[in-house]
Amino acid sequence: MPKQAAKPTNPQQQHDMPVQCRSAELIPSTFNEQDNTVEVVWTTGARVRRYDWYNETPYEEELVVTPDSVDMSRFDAGVVQVLDGHSTYGGVAAILGIAVRASIQEGQGTATLRLSGREDLAGIIKDIKDGIIRSVSFGYSVQKYEITRSIDRTDGVNVPLYRAVSWQPYEISFVTVPADPDASTREKPSNGMPCEFTRASAHSPTEDNQMTPEEIEAQRQRDAEAQTRAAEQAAAAAAQRSADITELCTRHNVAHLAAGLIRSGNDVTQARSAVLDELARNDAASGGHQNVRVQTIVDETDTRLRGMEEAISHRINSRAELTDNGRQYRGMSLLEIGRDYLQSRGVETRGMDRMRLASTMLNFRSGGMLATSDFASLFANVANKRLRNAYDDNPGTYQMWARRAPNAPDFKNISVVQLSGAPDLLQTNEHGEFKYGTMKDGAETYAVVTYGRIVPLSRQAIVNDDLRGFDRLVAAFGNSARRLENRTVYSQLTANAPMSDNVALFHATHANLSSGAGSALQMSALTSARAAMRVQKGFQSEELNITPRFLICPASLEQLAYQLTSSNYVPAKGLDVNEFRQGGRTALEPIIEPILDANSATAWYLASDNGQIDTVEYCYLDGAEGPVIETDIGFETDGIAYKCRLDFAAKAVDFRGLYKAAGA
Repeated sequence: MPKQAAKPTNPQQQHDMPVQCRSAELIPSTFNEQDNTVEVVWTTGARVRRYDWYNETPYEEELVVTPDSVDMSRFDAGVVQVLDGHSTYGGVAAILGIAVRASIQEGQGTATLRLSGREDLAGIIKDIKDGIIRSVSFGYSVQKYEITRSIDRTDGVNVPLYRAVSWQPYEISFVTVPADPDASTREKPSNGMPCEFTRASAHSPTEDNQMTPEEIEAQRQRDAEAQTRAAEQAAAAAAQRSADITELCTRHNVAHLAAGLIRSGNDVTQARSAVLDELARNDAASGGHQNVRVQTIVDETDTRLRGMEEAISHRINSRAELTDNGRQYRGMSLLEIGRDYLQSRGVETRGMDRMRLASTMLNFRSGGMLATSDFASLFANVANKRLRNAYDDNPGTYQMWARRAPNAPDFKNISVVQLSGAPDLLQTNEHGEFKYGTMKDGAETYAVVTYGRIVPLSRQAIVNDDLRGFDRLVAAFGNSARRLENRTVYSQLTANAPMSDNVALFHATHANLSSGAGSALQMSALTSARAAMRVQKGFQSEELNITPRFLICPASLEQLAYQLTSSNYVPAKGLDVNEFRQGGRTALEPIIEPILDANSATAWYLASDNGQIDTVEYCYLDGAEGPVIETDIGFETDGIAYKCRLDFAAKAVDFRGLYKAAGA
């Protein structure tokens, strides 16, 4: 079947096209100091990706760089100006210079730019000379494109090729970022310059340039597929651009700009510029430079004092932490440390003798007349840490069995209310009424007591660099405070003071006291004591079923106490099984306390778990848990006086969880 001849077509269209931009190359080494000129290569005609808003398809644009294709009339007339960032509407202030010479040779356009000598542009001209500002772009308009369809291209690129065969350069600009050669979208033209679009002749599949109907239909399908792919790529690029602009605006708290930037067709680079402009406007409206803040994180004086404190603490206690801040003061005496600090605070110490230097150290206050001396505070911090270490290193045995109560808010009497168990439930007939029951209570009272002593750090001790005595006294205070707490708690057992019912803590009336030969520490005595605690009654004669948990003994009974509670004993017969051993069903934990020996070498005690029933409780004053140090620099004391204070109290609050055996 003979092929039908295709009608030769060369459709022509005309659209308004805006001035477009491309990157150019600045050659800083060509800067001429005398003429204030520099050379640029403003075009090589390289292909870049664009978007055709009229046909809604991406394309590649190629500038034909030949004397016949490029209209150089504006260069020849000397009206091609050098601008700041394509600011064609920025007024004369945006003009940085003018192109004095230009030419088209060997496929590239070159030009000589003469820059302005205005004083306000001296900094910009110097940056161009030094090669700091080197991004150049040029604006141009196209009068005629020759279009090669994607199907007709032989280089494997699947988008149309628009060859600008007639175009004219308008201006050259220095920019922060040159026109992106990979940009895929442009703002839709509006009121641009007329541009003629012509289609290049397609490559003939046959020698006679004829196509069969089948070939024509296949070509149409390929063209439609190419347009679909191009549209999908454009849609994906637009979606990515929208997401990038939205994320950029949200990150800088100017989300209200995003919609306008997206609708206007701005790319991400243009959006960044708009965001910066908005931030600058907000900054100026709020007084300017509000995004710059100065904040003191660590004060230099505090850092210096902490380093000195570390060094002194390490001298007193070698286990104390020593960082690089404190290590710089480790080898210095107290006077050397004081001299270093005073000089850092602007106090001239040259010529001071040792006694005067020590006195100045102790009395220097950086916070004003009513503030505490800096060195008094420093030594107080050292003393408190050392005191706390000594206090924590010697825990009292009372903490194992007595209960710590909430801190006392003040020195008023503390009332401990004890409630009985709930009344027994009574049977109720079908139409019977429920009867009311009552709960009885009891109360014990006690109050926090203050204990204290004073230790001095004399001016002579500072001059002699003697901290050993100071260390021993402070550590001794820590040990003394712990011993005081221990004595106070155990005195509740040994004093056997009356309870709120006017009966002694341990008394036959309370059914928690045994004496005579049978009360000596032995298995039978433990059995009897356990039975007595089991049958203790509450306020309403309710059964409490209390079990002993701790065996409290003087040092004289230590060995026997361990033997009776040891898990190593293996009985020969079932009757010899010791349930007081570790792991037994009523296991006892021995607590040996030498304080009890002064009262009795034979008496021993049982105590229940304070989670089951109250026994003895202790408390501190709120905000003063354990011993604390206070300082004072007085006229009578030639140095610093440190007062150690302890606010503490203890009281037996229920006799039912305690049992005493006199042992003889």
